[in-house]
Amino acid sequence: MAALTNFVAFVVLALSLFLAVQARNRHRPSLDYEDRNEEDGPNYLIGVGRGDVTGPAAEVNMMGYANPSQQSSGIHFRQFSRAFIVMDPQNTTRTVFVSVDCAMISQILKIEVVKKLKPLFGNAYNESNVCLSSIHTHSGPAGFLQYVLFDVTSLGFVRESFDALVDGIVASIQRAHDNVVPGDIYLNQGELQDANINRSPTAYLNNPEAERAKYDGNTDKNMVVLKFVDQHGAGMGMISWFAVHCTSMNFTNGLISGDNKGYASLLFEADMNTDSLAGQGSFVAAFAQSNEGDVSPNTRGPHCQDTGLPCDLETSTCNGKSELCVSPGPGVDMIDSTRIIGEKQYSKAKELYNADMQVELSGPVQFALQFVDMSDVTVHFNSSYSAKTCKPAMGYSFAAGTTDGPGSFDFTQGDTDGNPFWNLIRNIIKRPSAEEEACHAPKPILLPTGEMTFPYAWQPDIVDIQLLRWGQLVVAAVPGEFSTMSGRRLRDTVQRAVLSKGLPDDTEVVIAGLSNTYADYITTYEEYQVQRYEGASTIYGPHTLAAFQQLYSQLAQDMVMLDGTFLTVERKKDDGTFEVVHNDASWDTMFKWKRTNPVLGYSEATVTWTISPDTPSGTYRIRHFGHSKNLLGEITPFVGSSRQFTVSA
Repeated sequence: MAALTNFVAFVVLALSLFLAVQARNRHRPSLDYEDRNEEDGPNYLIGVGRGDVTGPAAEVNMMGYANPSQQSSGIHFRQFSRAFIVMDPQNTTRTVFVSVDCAMISQILKIEVVKKLKPLFGNAYNESNVCLSSIHTHSGPAGFLQYVLFDVTSLGFVRESFDALVDGIVASIQRAHDNVVPGDIYLNQGELQDANINRSPTAYLNNPEAERAKYDGNTDKNMVVLKFVDQHGAGMGMISWFAVHCTSMNFTNGLISGDNKGYASLLFEADMNTDSLAGQGSFVAAFAQSNEGDVSPNTRGPHCQDTGLPCDLETSTCNGKSELCVSPGPGVDMIDSTRIIGEKQYSKAKELYNADMQVELSGPVQFALQFVDMSDVTVHFNSSYSAKTCKPAMGYSFAAGTTDGPGSFDFTQGDTDGNPFWNLIRNIIKRPSAEEEACHAPKPILLPTGEMTFPYAWQPDIVDIQLLRWGQLVVAAVPGEFSTMSGRRLRDTVQRAVLSKGLPDDTEVVIAGLSNTYADYITTYEEYQVQRYEGASTIYGPHTLAAFQQLYSQLAQDMVMLDGTFLTVERKKDDGTFEVVHNDASWDTMFKWKRTNPVLGYSEATVTWTISPDTPSGTYRIRHFGHSKNLLGEITPFVGSSRQFTVSA
C-alpha cells in the first residue's frame, strides 16, 4: 500500500443531506389492536392537522391540463392541506408528511413553507424532515411554480394561488404540532379493483415479459393505509396511498375541486367527525398520491367522441386527431365519476382502517434528503457500462396530451419522428443542440427546456429526493409522476437497499408521488422508447428512472446505516454506489474532535483510516456524520464527505 498508508481526511464540509439519528430497533408482529398490552406504552408521538388551501375561485387558469380556456369560475368543494407529525419519543426526532389538495408541489412553495415555520418552531421543521406531497387534482388554481413552462397558461405567477397554498400548509402543520400526543400507528393494505386503468398500455407492454408476469395487471391495485390512534386507542387520522390520477373532473370544469381523492377525504372525515361541517373536526384523513403516472380514473377506456368506437391503440387518435379520443369515467358525467372513484377509495380505506389484523409500526423515526442535479447524473449499470441523464426537454407527444385530457393540432402520442413544420416553429423559439437530441433519442424534442433560459429557467435541473422512515414503513417521496412499472422498480430498489442494511423483512415501501418538487414524469427505459405522453414528458432522458433508482438506493442505505457512527469508510461498487466497509467501531479508524474557537463555537473533526495490507484495491471515500448547533441552540444533523480516492496494491 505504498500509495496510501495513513490517509487522513479532514471532513468539515456540510452537505444538503440531513439524516436523523436512529434511536431504537424494536419490531413487533401483526396483532389485533385490542390485544395490545398498554403497559408497553405508545411507540410514537403523533399529531394531525388540517388547513384550507383554496385559492382564487374566479378567472384564474387551472393547473394540470395546461388548457388556457380552463378558468376557475366557482367552487364545488374546498381544497385542504392535511399534515401528520410523527416523532420518536426517545429522542424527539420528528418528521412531517403533508398531503395537499393541489396539482403538484413547487420548490418555491416548500421553501416558503419552511421559511414561515422557522419563526414559529425554530429548526424543528426544516427542508429535510418536512415532506409536501400533492394529490394531483387538475381542478385548482395555477400560477404557483417558479419555472416558465408551468406558468405559461396562467400567464405567469399568481400570488393569490401561491399565498393560499403556503398559508394553508403552514396552518395544517401548526395545528398538527399543537395536537401532538403519545400514540401508535398501524399499517394495513389490500387491493382495490375497478378504480383505475392504464392510459398508455402499449408503453407498458414494452416492459420485459418476465417482469410483467410478476404482476396481476398494468396498474397497481394495492392500497396502503396507516391508522393513527392516541394512547387510548381513539382514532386521530388516516393516510391512504393509492395510485390514480385526479382527473375525474375534465378540462371543461371551472369549479375548484379536490377531485376523487379530495372527495374521499371528505367522506372519511365526515364519517369520523360526527356533527362537524366539511373541513372541520379533529380527525384528519388524507388520500395521498402514489405512482399514478400512467394511471387514469376514467375506467370506461378511450373512445372516439364522434363515432363511439375505440380509439387507435398506438396513437390515441380518432381519424388522426387526438382531440376526439377521450376516456370517460364510470359515471353519467364528470361529477358523478368523481363521486364513484372517490367512494371506492373511501370504502376500501375504511375497510382496511377497521380491520382487526394490522401491523403495528415500531422502531426508529428517520429521514434523509438530498439535492441532485438530475441533468448530469452518471448511471453505472455495471463495471463496463454507464450512461448519463440529459438536460430537460419535452417531446412531441407531450403536446398530444392524454386520453384524460387530449391536446390539439396534429400532435399524436407515440411520435418518434417529429414534424418539419413544428420543427421550424420550435427552432424560432429555441433549436435543441445536437448533443441534447442525441441524449434524448428516440424522443423528438419539441421544447429543449433545459437550454431555454429566457426570461428564466423553464424546468428544474436541481431536484430533491427524500425518504421518511416510521419503523417498518419507508416513504419514498418522489419529485414527479412515476409510471406503474417505474414505481414498482423504485419500491423494489429501496426495499433491497434497506433490507441489505438490516431492516426487518416485513419492511414496506410506499411511493409518495409529486413531492417537494415537480420534475414531470418518470417512465421505464422500455416505456420511454414508445414515446407516449408520459415518455415524452420524462424530461431527463431515457435513463431517468435508473438514475433515480441509483440515488434512492444510496440515500436509503445512508439513512439506515448512519445511526450511531461518526464516520464511514466506503468502497465504490461496480454499479457506482458505495458500500460501507468500516465505521467508528473498526480498529482501523479513529475519530477525533476538538474545539477551535470557543467564542464562535467552531470545532474541527478529524477522521483517520489506517489502511490495512489486506484492503482490496478500489475507489473509496470517507464520510463524517455530525450535528451543528446555532446561536439559538438549535441542533441540525449534517454529513460531510472526502473526495473519492484510489487504494491500490
